[in-house]
This record gives sequence, C-alpha cells and structure tokens, in this order.
Amino acid sequence: MWRHAARLVLDALAPRRCAVCERVAGDALCPPCLEEMCARRPPASRTTPHGLAAAGFEFEGAVRAALHGGKYRGDRAALRLLAAVAVPRLRARLPLPAAVTCVPLGRRRLRSRGYNQAEEIAGVVATELDCPFVAGLERLRDTPPQSSRDEGERRRNVAGAFMWRGVDLEGARLWLVDDVLTTGATTSAAASALEAAGATRVDVAVVAAVL
Repeated sequence: MWRHAARLVLDALAPRRCAVCERVAGDALCPPCLEEMCARRPPASRTTPHGLAAAGFEFEGAVRAALHGGKYRGDRAALRLLAAVAVPRLRARLPLPAAVTCVPLGRRRLRSRGYNQAEEIAGVVATELDCPFVAGLERLRDTPPQSSRDEGERRRNVAGAFMWRGVDLEGARLWLVDDVLTTGATTSAAASALEAAGATRVDVAVVAAVL
C-alpha cells in the first residue's frame, strides 16, 4: 500500500520517467522503449483445455522491466499502457469475448500491494474491446508465490484455489486476463472455476508470456 502512495507523491512532484530506461518521457514508456517492444513479434498462441492462451509480448527486455515496475514499484500507468499496446495483438489471436475478467490476488498480497495488477490490465482490455469487465473470481486461500516452483508444484499449489462469486456466467465466452503466463497453472485453475460457474469458453489473454 505504501508503495502505491509513494508513487502517487513522486508522480505529482517529479517529471514522469520511462518505466524501463528511466529517461524523462512524459508518459509511462518513452518512444524508443515502446518502439523496441512493438518491433518484436508476439509469441504463438497456446491451446488449453478451456480455449486458447495468447500474449501480446514475450516476457523479456523492456516488457519485463515495465511489468516489474507496474507490479512491484507501483507504476500502474506502465501496466495500463502495456495493456493498451497489447490489445490489438490479442484481438488478432483470440475470438472476441462477451466479457472480460481477471485472475485475483490473494488478500494478503492485495493488502501489501494496494491493487491487483491483473485488474488494472483487464480494465484497459475491456475498455479497448468495448465489452464489460466482470468481477467475482476469488481466491479461496492465499497461495505461496509460484516463481520458484516447477510445473507440477505450481498446479498443486493452485488446485481448487478459485471460486466464482459474481454474475451468472451461464453460456458466457470470457477472456481471463493476467499479467504474465508461465506454465499456465494459475490461469488453468482459474478457468476451471469459471467453467464450473457456467462459462462455455475461457481464453487467456496476458501482456507477456515466458517462452
């Protein structure tokens, strides 16, 4: 929470710097860093048990630095700009949804960070697609971080960790939004909860994927 407050104060007092190279930019990302990102081809889509998974970018270089700034240093503007740039790439790889939702944070992490990075991204995605954002996916327990775990451990860690408690999803086609896709364990567990609530298709849309 304090990181978010500190970022607001800094943004008010200091010139806006690029989240990647820290040059004065006037926006979350400077033109050279943005150009570097957009010059790279997006990763190939993956088939999942629930639909498709697509990423706007590979999780490397400038994209990785900007996402880390948004996730760990309170730079929500970087998240929103990355999302806006990723949307055309995602639209080209996924069927359009009836609604957009996102992977939730656990309560402890949400209290510490002050916001959910996936929700920041999903809000922009929904706006760009001109479709509703629907909240209601909840974590039933705080799961330990996934980063140091292998694929089997990741899947066990999040098995049964999600439940839908929002609007009726019967027959819905959804985009499930997150920041980064690695093995897909978290998004698969979340998609299973959405399907259990009635969704007929859940495509995963992320800013970046680890290849």
